[in-house]
Amino acid sequence: MARIAITGGTGFVGIHTTRALAAAGHELRLLARGNRGGPRPAGAEWMRADVVTGDGLADGMRGCDAVVNLVAIIREKGRQTFARVNAEGTANVARAAAEARVGHLVHVSAIGVDPDPRYAYLASKWEGEQAVRGGTVPFTVLRPSLVFGPGDGFFTVLARLIRLNPVVPVVGDGRALFQPISVSDLARIVAICIERGPSRAVHEVGGPDQLTYEQIIDIIKAETGRVRRRNVHVPVGAMLPLAMVFEKVLPNPPVTPGQLRLLEKANVTSPDAVVSQFGFEPLRFAENADYLHEY
Repeated sequence: MARIAITGGTGFVGIHTTRALAAAGHELRLLARGNRGGPRPAGAEWMRADVVTGDGLADGMRGCDAVVNLVAIIREKGRQTFARVNAEGTANVARAAAEARVGHLVHVSAIGVDPDPRYAYLASKWEGEQAVRGGTVPFTVLRPSLVFGPGDGFFTVLARLIRLNPVVPVVGDGRALFQPISVSDLARIVAICIERGPSRAVHEVGGPDQLTYEQIIDIIKAETGRVRRRNVHVPVGAMLPLAMVFEKVLPNPPVTPGQLRLLEKANVTSPDAVVSQFGFEPLRFAENADYLHEY
């Protein structure tokens, strides 16, 4: 049994990860800016800490055997920018873990991280990952593809879009590749990483299927009973001005310019990545998308 500090433990991936770690018998300390009062395992401790400023991080990690860093944003909002959260925030976590003399830092990054500034999200995740890999704390880095499950911020958005529109807009040619991985499988992988100890390596993980963007849309249509709705391809260039307006006027835009640009990059790894590295068969998106009926 280990004592584990978790940053981002109250988010989508965090809730599932805390459950998996608690089920494995670990003591948990959730580090967050505010106590949301959301679901958390019985006995999990909560402490105030802020990855952006670094306030409270080292104190929250002190006495812990490992840290799991899950804090990240996929879209910018106000002062919550990619640079401040994904890059500087992760660097603050790595420094605090070193100060607290933690023995293992598990950092969840993303497939496709890239220093290319044209992809602001991926560039910020690259910077954060480099801070972890270049720090003094023994680490394990996970790079998942798109994560699916109740409360996700991608597949549920597509489900709502399909439900509300008589035709289904497909951005670009629909051939962008993804390898959806279940949030429960990602949480299981984190638990395995804790059990094994630091690998000092990067592990890309995804589900068993590489799916195009249009195939994902068709799976959601079939799952939600809207298979007859026609797909209409919209050029990325035509969507960009609308996405820019969405980003400025909507609190939670369905798509941002940065997300449209991400469709230029494949989001996949080896189909047997989870089996070969972690010894179990991950769930298929097409067979586990029934949660989308709620959206």
